[in-house]
Amino acid sequence: MKTLFLPEKSRPKLQEAWGTPLYGNESEVASQYNKFIKEKKYRRIITIGDYCSLHLKSDIKIFDRRVQRKDFEHDFLCAGNIANKSGTIQKESWAAIKKAIDNITNLCVDGEEDLLVIPAVLQASDKDLIVYGLPNKGICLLEATPALKKQFRAFLKENFSAKK
Repeated sequence: MKTLFLPEKSRPKLQEAWGTPLYGNESEVASQYNKFIKEKKYRRIITIGDYCSLHLKSDIKIFDRRVQRKDFEHDFLCAGNIANKSGTIQKESWAAIKKAIDNITNLCVDGEEDLLVIPAVLQASDKDLIVYGLPNKGICLLEATPALKKQFRAFLKENFSAKK
């Protein structure tokens, strides 16, 4: 896999909620989330972003120690560290995310983790849930399914450019 770059013109497409959005304040979202995961049985839950990782139950946390571009400290342990520049999915991210998923470990990102939702979905197994934040709105839940993976592969092909 090569490093992928998201052009400015494609960025608004990623601000839309993919999957099942849960809206509300912190306690409303947490309540909806807990009800949702109790009703369904997931193999693993992967949270992407510090806010989701800190406030929601998950097996794997992918975070950069920043919330809305402000430094954010917490005590999560990381089994792996990767660099991922803003607006990219670095080629090394794919293997690091796969390893974190397979070993059920946390992954620290130096840079930005937002776009890492895509490789997380594409490498997750059926019955995995990927959760990411919708700033100032709530969270979004993505159930790893063949149909969702097909959507994400098409999105990558149509919206990202690759460089070696």
